[in-house]
Amino acid sequence: MSGKKIIALLLTLCLTLAAYPALAAPTRELQAIEAADEKLELLVNIAAAAIPEECYGTDACEVLEKDQAPGVYLTVQALWAAVLLTRETTWISDEEAKLLFQQIFTNGAFDPAALTGDPFMTVKDGGMEVNPAARDIAMNGAYLYAAEFDGTDVLVQCDLYYTEEEGEDVDTVPETLLTWTNHAVLSLRPAPDTEFGYTVNSISLSPCYRDGNFGDWREADNEELEYEVQVPGSLELVDETPDHWVFKNIEGDVTLTIEAKEENLSYDEALAAFLGAHPGKAVKPEPLYDAFTLMEAGEFIMVVTADEYPWTYTVTLTFPKERQTEYAFYAEIIRNAFVVWGLSHG
Repeated sequence: MSGKKIIALLLTLCLTLAAYPALAAPTRELQAIEAADEKLELLVNIAAAAIPEECYGTDACEVLEKDQAPGVYLTVQALWAAVLLTRETTWISDEEAKLLFQQIFTNGAFDPAALTGDPFMTVKDGGMEVNPAARDIAMNGAYLYAAEFDGTDVLVQCDLYYTEEEGEDVDTVPETLLTWTNHAVLSLRPAPDTEFGYTVNSISLSPCYRDGNFGDWREADNEELEYEVQVPGSLELVDETPDHWVFKNIEGDVTLTIEAKEENLSYDEALAAFLGAHPGKAVKPEPLYDAFTLMEAGEFIMVVTADEYPWTYTVTLTFPKERQTEYAFYAEIIRNAFVVWGLSHG
């Protein structure tokens, strides 16, 4: 979309929440981007806007299976989005619509007869008229954070969102006006001669996010042990002693535990002890933030400590493995929002 940040080709950046403007909506860390440009981002936004409403729910959905032709609803909504985002008119001929389909999808073809009674596009004067009022396309989008070439296709990962501020860049929208809705993975087939440089080969959609509205998150302060943390809105404090806080959701499948232990360990000593207790695990040292982290299937652990600091804090988030990508996002926000007042972390 026109207001979005353009991710340069071969970009490899790593941004943390602390780098974003105050009150800006939290976004996931950018991972290695092997192939991404403005045209690819535009195609991802078209595909995201095309996902039929019935795909959004409590279960994951294969919106478009690999190497398959799109269904009629996905097709029509993709054409609707493409016209609104790339054309200066809301009317296109049948032949233009057929050609535009080939610019978007790897497989299949568009049959204008499929438009019978569709609210997004209607038959008119030998072509079709796009209905901008079917949905406000300017308030939905996809935040692309990873793209990797697998030898055949570019696998794109993104978070989908909607905002109440039309036309704003996602990095500057206040958190109370933006909601993250789902995680999506798209397979894009390189097609240099097409309008977007790629065509959509598959789309997978996660279950709807439970805590994607960060305006519902709240700050929890532990004044005795001098730290604060942002907590997802669905979690309630169920166990509270100064050195042991436990938050749970009503379903009982997510737990956030914060433990503080009084001990006089240096950062290196604490890290060595953790590595010894978790042999062979992919522990990520973050000495700049007096922390180290471990992300596994269904669990995130962060330890915060520093040289000559009398306390060691351990933050543990457990969650359903099938919601790994969603809760990895939340873990990232918690990591960046966990502030020990006497340390630089956060």
